[in-house]
Amino acid sequence: MNVRAKVILSVLVSVLFIIPIYIILHEGGHALVALLCGANVTRFSVFGAYMSYEGGSFTPVMLSLLNAAGMLLPVLAAFVYMLTYRSNADSIPYRIFSFIVLIVPIGSVFAWIFVPVLYLTGQAPPNDDVTKFLDHSGLNPWVVILAAVIIIACCLFIAWKKKIFQRYWETISLKA
Repeated sequence: MNVRAKVILSVLVSVLFIIPIYIILHEGGHALVALLCGANVTRFSVFGAYMSYEGGSFTPVMLSLLNAAGMLLPVLAAFVYMLTYRSNADSIPYRIFSFIVLIVPIGSVFAWIFVPVLYLTGQAPPNDDVTKFLDHSGLNPWVVILAAVIIIACCLFIAWKKKIFQRYWETISLKA
């Protein structure tokens, strides 16, 4: 198999693997907070990408955490993965997978920039995690935007220092 085909196959397999893992972590973050608040998780669907619960005792802080946990758990998992990344590995699938493991959760943090902007204009989607977070926390949307930018910057900095971007670029730049 030539290098170009290996890269394309690695991207496809990585995406097909990462998307369900991301959904499990996202919904798992919500479920974990619900369980910590004494709720019973009644449904957990990877294919429908949702989680539902009954009961529990939620303070405004825990409701805020419930909404943020869907973003925080995948980002935390990506952060841990980045710390264990082996930059000297020559495997094309490993380099591609590592890049996608970073990009998918980091990409979701951008919602924590865009939705607060919509919130400021009164156009935020009402059932979105970010909108609910803003409603429950009472935080100024600009604070949420700043926090999201800091999270993204920290992850990108670590990815750069660990050479995830550089190794990915080397890999996709290889000539067949």
